[in-house]
Amino acid sequence: MHYITKLEELQNYWAKSKKAQIRSFARNIALDLISLKESSVDFDKVFEKPRVHFLYIHHIFDDEIVNFDLLLKLLSKQHTFLSHSDAIKKVLSGNIDKPYISFSSDDGLKSNLKAAEILNKYGASACFFVNPNSIGIDSIEKAAEFCRTRIDMPPVEFLNWKDLDSLLKQGHEIGAHTMNHEDVAKLTLNEFEDNLNQCKTVLTASCGDIPHFAYTYGGFNNFNKAAYDLVFKTGYSSCSSGVRGAHISDGTVIKENEFLPRRDHIIGGWKLSHMKHFLKKSIEEVSIQNNYLPSSWK
Repeated sequence: MHYITKLEELQNYWAKSKKAQIRSFARNIALDLISLKESSVDFDKVFEKPRVHFLYIHHIFDDEIVNFDLLLKLLSKQHTFLSHSDAIKKVLSGNIDKPYISFSSDDGLKSNLKAAEILNKYGASACFFVNPNSIGIDSIEKAAEFCRTRIDMPPVEFLNWKDLDSLLKQGHEIGAHTMNHEDVAKLTLNEFEDNLNQCKTVLTASCGDIPHFAYTYGGFNNFNKAAYDLVFKTGYSSCSSGVRGAHISDGTVIKENEFLPRRDHIIGGWKLSHMKHFLKKSIEEVSIQNNYLPSSWK
C-alpha cells in the first residue's frame, strides 16, 4: 500500500470495473469530439462576459501540474482573480462589471500545496474547504480508511495544521467542509448543527475566523433549505454547492442568506480543451436564478 501521487493512479482506481472503463473512454471521446467542434470558437470573446465564476478542485497531483498551470495562464489574460470572500461580496453587491474567477478546493489533500504554488504564481488565492478529522492523519492505514469510507479514493496524504497555517500566511483562506466528510442529507438537523458548531470551534482555534462552508458531494439533492438555514444560524456567512454554473448581476443587492454559490469542478489533469468546454457551457447557460436557492428546496 502506498500514497498515490498521480491522477493516473486515481483514474485506474475508479475504473475498477469494465463498465467504468467503457464509460470513461466514451466520455473522453465525446469531449474530444466536442473540443474539435469548438476549435474555431473565439474563447477570448466567450470569456469576456462579465460574471463571477467559482472554480474548485480536489487535488493537483504530479501529472496535473502542467495543465493546471496552463489553465491559470489562460484565465489570467482576461479575468480578475478574487478571493472566495471577495467573490461572494461581488455577487452580493449586484455589481458584476467584468469577468472574475475565484478558486476553492475541497477535502484537504496534501497535493493542494502544489495548487497553492501555482495560484500564487498568478496572483490568485483559494479557499481550502477541509474536514477537521482528516487534518494531520499520520499513517497510511488511517488515510486509507478515511479515503475508502469517505471520499472513494486510494490512500492520499492530507494537509496538517502547519500546512493550513502556511496557506493562510500565503494569503489563502480556510473553510469548513463538515467534520468527517459527512453526507449532510443523511444527518438529522441536530446532528448537522452539532457538526457545524464543532467544525467552526476546531478550525477557529487553529486558523482564526472561518466564515465559509461548502457542503460535501455538492449536488442539490445532497442538501436542503433547513440545512442551508442552519449554516447561517451557526455563524457562517456563506454556503457553497458543487453544482456547475456562473453568476451574473442585474443590479439587485442580495442578502448573504439568499445566495448559493455554484462552483465548476475542474480536474487539473483534464485536457485544456475539455476545461474550456465546461467553462464555456456554464457561461452560455448562466442566469440570474443561479444566484438563488434551487426551486427544489422547499
